[in-house]
Amino acid sequence: MMNYFLFIIIVTIIFIIYIELTVGGILFRPNSLGHTSMNIQSLLYFMIHPLTDKLLWNIRSLDMNYPFVVIVFSLLYYLKIFITK
Repeated sequence: MMNYFLFIIIVTIIFIIYIELTVGGILFRPNSLGHTSMNIQSLLYFMIHPLTDKLLWNIRSLDMNYPFVVIVFSLLYYLKIFITK
């Protein structure tokens, strides 16, 4: 059985890829020279922003809400462990 920490890392990587493909310009942004570069600060802010903004808890934006995604996948992880025991 996969440990929880590895599971959350995989969920986070998939979330980052999903957000970059659907929203775009979160992790990879043009810098001041016009070249595309990684902006980790922007990504981290996007991931924690739902903790400070109620608008992001709207039913239509839950797929872009990292805390919600982590909660749902954590529940699925623990329910799977509970069911298999």
